[in-house]
Amino acid sequence: MVTTNNTRLPQDAIDSFDRDGYFALEGIFTNTDLQLAIDEIAAAIDSGASAALKAGKLSRLYTEKSFDQRLTYITAENDDVRKGILAGRLTGPGIFGMITHTGLLDVIEQLCGPELISSSVYRLRPKLPGHSWGPVPWHQDSGYFEPYCDNSLIITVWIPLVDATEANGCMWVLPGAHKGSVLRHAEHPGKVYLEIPKEVLPKKEAVCVPIRKGGALFMTNRTPHASFDNVTDGIRWSMDLRYQSSKVISNARFTRYIDEPIPEGNVPPACYPPEADFLVRSTSRPEQVLHTPEEFKKLRETHHSKPLSNRWNAATVIS
Repeated sequence: MVTTNNTRLPQDAIDSFDRDGYFALEGIFTNTDLQLAIDEIAAAIDSGASAALKAGKLSRLYTEKSFDQRLTYITAENDDVRKGILAGRLTGPGIFGMITHTGLLDVIEQLCGPELISSSVYRLRPKLPGHSWGPVPWHQDSGYFEPYCDNSLIITVWIPLVDATEANGCMWVLPGAHKGSVLRHAEHPGKVYLEIPKEVLPKKEAVCVPIRKGGALFMTNRTPHASFDNVTDGIRWSMDLRYQSSKVISNARFTRYIDEPIPEGNVPPACYPPEADFLVRSTSRPEQVLHTPEEFKKLRETHHSKPLSNRWNAATVIS
């Protein structure tokens, strides 16, 4: 775990990213940063629970339960509330503030350059104790992306909203396995996730990466990672965000320079076409950066989803 008191990445973090395909950084987000996002999630849970109660699909609201427990009790009766927040449906100032966080973008800029694209493919990950969807098998994020982007750098930032420990299901990674090609993926037996089959998984020692609230894990799109059962009585809340250089194909709406690919012909519309990308930081065209949660909400509502290539011939899976 690397600790920094400023937004300049320590050299050991950069070395780890190149050598191992990941690094963890503490102290990026303040409690206020996180609480704004948590409050929006809590409000969405409250809204969903109230609707379920009104429809006779929930016996009570469980408002006496804490943030790290309430959704577990609701889901035991009705899974609709959990499903309603999974696919990045929230677009308020708290969530948008996390995606556009200045300190976080300062870190990403040192890895990708000053012209940055944020993918709208952010995900909320409530790992409920004992839930069948909790464990996530070994995979590379590139397994879910267009093959065209296999050799590009797309950074995943995994952010716990509570302390993430081995007991509640923090991330595990395979250091150094990002240096090869994208591994073959297959449909998980539960038909929910993609996974790297055991016979293909690199023979490297897995590393557990616990992270305290306020920190984040940075991984390349080719870094194999997984998370396992939550054996505590609290929810391991987290979110993951993705960033890339403007020189990587995207469906973001901005004026492109000669070295920035245009999605046309044999070039796919984006690395993940179903959802929208946007320019999140730019020194040369700041007027084209997405600046407000209202713009973010409108972008997601007006995006015309394009299908993703089914490179593994799998049934519908979640990313």
